[in-house]
Amino acid sequence: MEGSKVKMEQAHVVMFPFILQGHIKVLLSLGELLSEAGLYVTFVNTHQNHKRLANLQALTTHFPNLHFESISDGLPDDHPRTLFQDFFEGMKTKTKPNFKEHIVSLNKKSENGLCPPVTCIIGDGVMSFPIEVADELGIPIFSFYGTSARFLWAFFNIPKLVEEGQIPFFDDNMNYRIHGIPGLEGLLRRKDLPEFCALKEIDHNMINFFVEETLAITKTSGLIFNTFDELEIDSVQNVATKCSKLYTVAPINALLQSQIGPRAQSIASLGSLWDVEQNCIKWLDSQPLKSVVYVSFGSITKSSISQLKEFWHGLVDSGHPFLWVIRPGAILDEEVIPKELEKGQKERGYVVDWAPQEEVMAHKALGGFLNQSGWNSILESIVAGVPMICWPYSGDHFINCQCVTKVWKIGLELGDWDRLTIKTTIKELMGSRREEFQESVDKAAQWAKNCISKGGSSSLNLEKLIKDIKGIKEIKV
Repeated sequence: MEGSKVKMEQAHVVMFPFILQGHIKVLLSLGELLSEAGLYVTFVNTHQNHKRLANLQALTTHFPNLHFESISDGLPDDHPRTLFQDFFEGMKTKTKPNFKEHIVSLNKKSENGLCPPVTCIIGDGVMSFPIEVADELGIPIFSFYGTSARFLWAFFNIPKLVEEGQIPFFDDNMNYRIHGIPGLEGLLRRKDLPEFCALKEIDHNMINFFVEETLAITKTSGLIFNTFDELEIDSVQNVATKCSKLYTVAPINALLQSQIGPRAQSIASLGSLWDVEQNCIKWLDSQPLKSVVYVSFGSITKSSISQLKEFWHGLVDSGHPFLWVIRPGAILDEEVIPKELEKGQKERGYVVDWAPQEEVMAHKALGGFLNQSGWNSILESIVAGVPMICWPYSGDHFINCQCVTKVWKIGLELGDWDRLTIKTTIKELMGSRREEFQESVDKAAQWAKNCISKGGSSSLNLEKLIKDIKGIKEIKV
């Protein structure tokens, strides 16, 4: 049949994200962009995350070329999956063979006309096993990297820092400046590097593991990068020297909105691992212009009850209304929000399990964003033109925080989590230095807008990526 013939002629992209919400969300947005361009996209998750994803049927209605499937990660069903070390250690031995088997099964389906043969794979850049699978099966693969270019460039330079004796650290001065990384001189402190660099004695196995996982992306057909040129051009160019091809396509969510128009609003909260609470938007509607502090520490940050209470008092004492996301599992010592927080939220703020973040960020009542320095949150804050306060937690958060505060100067770092520091920092962001930060973030927002506009760098790079994937299909045919 003609319809089947057209379907079989589509380029078929298989995508596999890392297990965290932020990784899934941004790679899914890329999948939506590719499917909108006419590519057949199979989005593969672990069974556990596939079950949690909200409203998949609605997504496939909006994007008929987008298909969802899942594989076992190899861990027992009752495993909490909170220790990422367990997942990393099991990927090559357990997840890899399941992923490989799934790719083979997709190609068998194509022989029966059920889907096009697999053209290429797009794997999350924090995992190397999809690259190994692609190599074993003779399928081209692109890596998707979801952090800032500065973080990846710093990671590329870790072997150099080890060779020079800057890693491991031999004293407790975590503010000591790291030197010798081109383009990052004077920016990074010891505490901005990944946690495994802070060991007093060098653990070659751990360092080698993470460095090898990262360097594997240099062996792919190209690197798809969740940043944009005007934001990080020097580091983008440095990373480009390590890759065969590089496609900067951020801010991806904004790029998707520019491509699909009004439909974007109806899908913004789809594909989340948590149920989104829309009632907070009505609460925002009742608040004064640029008065609200939005507080969200992402999908992995965990806080103690004492930390939560200090944040609570700091927020209340600042005098600003606040919208605070405290997701299930975010509290270390107990699973319930303390009664004093529940009582107080009715007087000054609004607390939810999970919020429609893009909608919140775009709301006229929002004046500032207190976050964990996650890269997705920073990009969304820039797009919306909202200054921020950074309280970095792990991984790339510390370098991201340095970019926000020292490079782009669009926010402040929260130096400590006592109530007085929190109150003072909020007042500085929302009051005494508001105009300064607003001017800087508005400039960054314009850079983002330029990049996703017709003829902008991210828009052109997306077109190039689609063309290159279709070119692979033509070569195979």
